[in-house]
Amino acid sequence: MDLVTQTALGAAVGEVVLGRKAGNKAILWGAVGGLIPDLDVLVSPFFSEVDGLFVHRGFSHSLIFAFLLAPLLGWLIHQIHKKKMNIRRREWTVLIFWAAFTHPVLDYFTTYGTGAFLPFQNYRVEFSTIAIVDVFYTLPFILVLLVIPFINRSALIRRRLTLGMFFFTSLYLAGTVANKQHVNNVFEKALSQNQISYDRYRTSPLPLSNFLWMGLAETDSGYHVALYSNFDDHIPDDFTFIPHNKALLEEFADNEDLNRLIQFTKGYYHVNKDQKGLWLADLRFGKMGISENSEFVFKFYLKNKDENLIIQQSRESRSIEENVLSNYIDRIKGV
Repeated sequence: MDLVTQTALGAAVGEVVLGRKAGNKAILWGAVGGLIPDLDVLVSPFFSEVDGLFVHRGFSHSLIFAFLLAPLLGWLIHQIHKKKMNIRRREWTVLIFWAAFTHPVLDYFTTYGTGAFLPFQNYRVEFSTIAIVDVFYTLPFILVLLVIPFINRSALIRRRLTLGMFFFTSLYLAGTVANKQHVNNVFEKALSQNQISYDRYRTSPLPLSNFLWMGLAETDSGYHVALYSNFDDHIPDDFTFIPHNKALLEEFADNEDLNRLIQFTKGYYHVNKDQKGLWLADLRFGKMGISENSEFVFKFYLKNKDENLIIQQSRESRSIEENVLSNYIDRIKGV
């Protein structure tokens, strides 16, 4: 998920693991442990556009990473605090392990795709039940973490607030799994009623909440796309068709970077041209708005330079259209 959520999750984990003994320092080091896996974004710019997509949420998000990080950082923290705090190195190690381990586990539930089994296997886990930014998941962490540092570390209310927060957020996360199954059933029914045949389909939650979803149904020639809110009073009946346009890529069919980009999209991509040239969009992340003319979140220009394919991510595609937030919130509410 986003950096704020992961840092807050790590801080909360630190409080649960060692808060009674280390107080607010447990929150601080938990936040550090929760933040570290996302520092791969500092390394990504040193790679090509395509390779950088795989570096992010790559090895630092694998299941093995926490086992490697925890002993090293646990030792360092122990060296810093051993003269003033009677806390063993093993205890700091456990704190960092859980802070770093819960980070990728949460990311597995999002859409991007996370290298859980690196370096042994390249498959990227993507449950796609919760958006990368979900205020209903994040706010409880922020609210509780703003309060508990001012409460005595041995006070029962501090412990109860923290555990209550974890109970709510864990229940919410489990609810996203159940909600995805419900949404899948809705889209299956909608596709059937609209007499749309398809080879495969997927649903993805859109940002801010778990209540607005995008459905993609793939056919030989393209995708039928629709939005659905849990507050809609009817199932989707306004599917938009987006063509594959795969023929536009024929001259680059054997290009390794292009094939890796398509691999990143898990095959859900659209190709088109504009005044700047040929581009490919990853459909899994939707658009920067709810109108048909909104730009795709992940859009890559493909340029043939001296018989070499240059792939560059469009930064302009990340600009948000006017009034998008109010329109977006209305759509979440079923308007």
